This record gives sequence, structure tokens and C-alpha cells, in this order.
Amino acid sequence: MTQRILKDIRLYESKTENIAGQPLPAELGGIIKPSEQTFFIAKRIARKLNELNYSYGEIDHIYINLSTFLKVEEIKISNRDIDKRIKYIDFGIAESHFNALREEDKDTFIESLILTVMRYISDKNNLEFITQTALALVTHGRKMKIHFKTKETKTYQIAIYYQIAPENNQSKAIIEYHDKKSNAKQTKQFALKDYEDIYSLVDTITIKDQKLILKPKKSYMAQLVTQNYETPVEFELI
Repeated sequence: MTQRILKDIRLYESKTENIAGQPLPAELGGIIKPSEQTFFIAKRIARKLNELNYSYGEIDHIYINLSTFLKVEEIKISNRDIDKRIKYIDFGIAESHFNALREEDKDTFIESLILTVMRYISDKNNLEFITQTALALVTHGRKMKIHFKTKETKTYQIAIYYQIAPENNQSKAIIEYHDKKSNAKQTKQFALKDYEDIYSLVDTITIKDQKLILKPKKSYMAQLVTQNYETPVEFELI
């Protein structure tokens, strides 16, 4: 069986049993009233687990369905089969209780819910990745960094990270530069319209004439993304 690295976690909702013959779970909003951060919380956890190479077999998309059909906090792996790379996990929730929570309490609830579901479906080899992710969230919260790419030579190391909506729902890229000769360190950053843009914006990393240069990919998709940015992204090194 193909072992894929987790790519995405999404949240859905339903009032009926999540089985073939019943309507597909819907986007949040009709039953469960999400906070502004709900979407970003799921993305942060998914991308941190992706960084850690978390795998759930050949499935790389986990769809957590907030279900009023199940008992509260009951977890059930749905047998609904829509794609070999997608698995629905149902979680019982009381809509009246959740919808009455304050925004920050909704965020705490959703974060805990996702981690609980991921622990439930994980084997002993993957549980450590859930623990690491939970610890990073406790330590850094919305500002948790997710590693994207590192380039290292004899003279320098450049590590690139991103944060998903750390402030005001705006994502950002963070570049950490370490000059091995002088042991000097510098940090640069720039705003991302969407955290996924980093994958198109940074293909090659070079240093020339005391400039750090990040060149984008050349694919058609990358061209669509980079038209919203000034490329290549460049920074002066002090």
C-alpha cells in the first residue's frame, strides 16, 4: 500500500449518518458557527504534521465531520468511500453548546477536537508527531512556524518557514540566515496572500552580491501565484 504524507485536514458538518446514500457533509456554517480562526487552525495542524512526515497510509486528506447524529465526543471512522486519498472521521458535537462559546473558546475547542481525532486514528509510530504538534501549539499558538525548505553550504545556512495567519489572518514567510564564517544571524520576512503561495514563490535559493534571492517555480500554477508578488523575492544582507 502506498504511504502518503498528510496534506490537509478539513472540517465539515452534518445532521445525518455519514454513509453512502446520505448527503455529503457540508461546509461549516449551516449547523456549526465557526470562528474566524477555525479554518486556519485545521491548516496549521495539517501542515505541521506534513512537516513531520505524518502518514495515515495512502490517505492524505482527513475530513473531520462535526456530527450532531453521533453522541457528543463520540468518534467514528466513516466507511463512506469517495476517494482512496480521503477519509471522513466523524466527531459527535452539540451544536447549541459550541455555538454559544466565545470566539477564543471555539478556537480552543476546535484545536483540541482535531488533536483528539488525530490521536484516535494514529498508531504508536505516529502518536509522537501529534505530541510534537500539540507542544508547538501550546508554546507558540498562532505563531507556530512550519518548516518549508533549507539550503546549506560550507559558508551559510538558510532556513525558510511560514506561519499561517499569526496576526490579523495574514500569513507570512520567515527566512533565517546564518553566516557560518562570522556566526552572524539575520531574519527576514514577507507577507503571503495565502500560505500555500510559498510553494510557488520559492524554488531556488541563492546569494549574490550580498543579496539573498528567492526565485519562483516556472510552472503554469506558479505563474498564476507570482503575478501577485514582485519576483524574485530579494533581501539585502547586512
